[in-house]
Parts: sequence; C-alpha cells; structure tokens
Amino acid sequence: MSPTVGRLEREEIQAASIGLARAFDDSPLFTHLFPHSRSRASVLRSFFAASIRDALAFDHVFAARANNEILGVAVWLPPGAYPPTPIRQLKQLTGVLKIALLAPRSIAPSLRYLGETDRAHPKTHHWYLAVLGVVPEAQGQGLGGALLAAVHDDADVAGSPTYLETDKEANLAFYTRFRYELVETLYPDGPDAPPTWTMWRDPVPPEPASS
Repeated sequence: MSPTVGRLEREEIQAASIGLARAFDDSPLFTHLFPHSRSRASVLRSFFAASIRDALAFDHVFAARANNEILGVAVWLPPGAYPPTPIRQLKQLTGVLKIALLAPRSIAPSLRYLGETDRAHPKTHHWYLAVLGVVPEAQGQGLGGALLAAVHDDADVAGSPTYLETDKEANLAFYTRFRYELVETLYPDGPDAPPTWTMWRDPVPPEPASS
C-alpha cells in the first residue's frame, strides 16, 4: 500500500516518538549531546513525545503511514504558537527531566542549544516546522516532501512564511528544493561542536488572474 499523509492521532504519540527517535539517531547535534546510543534513544523518545503532545493542541501534527505503520512525522506550530507559554513549557519539562536522569552532563549544552535557537527564532508571523523526520528505511521516497506540503499549501494561500532549524548539512539541499533559504548558522555549543542552520521560506505568490 502506498503511504498516505494525514493528521496524527493522540493514541499514536508513542509510535510517532519512537519513529522520530530512530529518524534522528544519526543527528550530528544529538549524537554530540548524547553520545551513548541507549540513553540517546530514550531521551529522544521522551523529548519528541512532549513536543508532539504540545503541538497536537494546534492540530497540525502530520504522519506518513503505510500498512498502519508510521514512517514519518512533521510537527508544525501555526503562527502565534511559538514561543510556548510558561504553562506549555512546564508541560514539556519531561524531556529535560529525562536528560537529568540519563545524561546529566548533557543538560548544560542542551540548554545552550535551546537558548541560542530561541534567540535566533524570528519574531514575525510565520509557521514553524518544529520537527520533521522519516524512519531510515523509508527515506528517499518523497515522504518528507509530502509532510511539508501538508502545511506549505495552506501557508501559501494565506501568504504566510515558514521557518525551521536543521543540524544536518545534507538537509540544506533538501529544504532548498522547497524554496527554503539559509538565514543563519548557529554554533550553540561552540565552534568545535555541530552547527545548526536556520532556514526561511517565503510563501509562493498567487498566480495573476487571467484576463
């Protein structure tokens, strides 16, 4: 059965977080922050589950599925949903608590990363792609593009830009295909640690009406 893209259901949070943890297992940033694979997988599952729960309230978390299996997930926040309110931040602390338990030395660099990306985050009206990941065996099949299109189409109609961060250099060419442009290169944990790139996509202007 060909994969389909639709909104993620609340009962799928666990499966989605497991898939995202697998998708980000080779992330330069996360392997730097959590060099031990076992603790990295556990922290990532907790972190992504908290991110999904938060974003589900805004109704724009999408999953690519085939044969009832989640192959990819995109966590979008609509304009006005970032930065999170203090109450939302408190609810997302589960990821930080898991870091404290499993990788206490990673707390300080993780907080530096969060602080630096928050500083760089645009303050203007935009959609925010908080997470996009596809499980390794399903990569290269167009699922990432389909998960982007789930919001790009509506954002273009509304005239809204979109924004994201990525820590994998190979992703720059991927996102460029969808009209994202590089904004800034961040070094949250210093010049010897993996950088993070921020990218911005202006909406596609409407075609002029035919006379």
